[in-house]
Amino acid sequence: MDDRQRLTFLTRYYYDLQGVRFAPVWIAGLLVLFAWMPHYAQHDHIAWGAFCSALGGVLAIQVLWYSVANWYYRNRFGWLKPDPYRFARRKPNGPLWWILLLFIIVWAIYCRVNHSAAFFPYLLAFLSTQPVYDAENPPIRRIIYGVGAGLITASALLNRFARVDGAIFFATLCVIMLALGIADHLLLLGLLTPARENADA
Repeated sequence: MDDRQRLTFLTRYYYDLQGVRFAPVWIAGLLVLFAWMPHYAQHDHIAWGAFCSALGGVLAIQVLWYSVANWYYRNRFGWLKPDPYRFARRKPNGPLWWILLLFIIVWAIYCRVNHSAAFFPYLLAFLSTQPVYDAENPPIRRIIYGVGAGLITASALLNRFARVDGAIFFATLCVIMLALGIADHLLLLGLLTPARENADA
């Protein structure tokens, strides 16, 4: 990737690459899962008060972490004014994206007619790994997200054919999304020029 491509990519995806901003969500998901599993094994029910308290705590930590992460990125790398048309200016995704989207839509309609939600894990895997289908991303990012999409899909298939609860899928989703966020942060560090104090773009 030459300097022109690097700068164009950074301009369009600067905020997308700040993946660690949502790290508390995925870590909290794993912690909640491990805390809930003993109750599930014993067929206990978690009180709504405890659930709401835990959810409120997670949201408070996420908001605080998000603010700190924004402060870190702005002071370390500078600030980029968001382009309101940045999504419209991105190149259309390739034919694979449209084929998968059409397949998932048809499958979702079929599942809803049969009162099933079997399509949902695969829809979640598709939506959460969009950089795979975006040709503007560097090959390394598309490969990493492709591996992530494969692992999330594999965990959904395992849950479906092994007829187990969704704990494996949920844990895999949290771990993969956390790893992808860290990978995006490392890619951002590799693409940006050395840090400058009080630098604004």
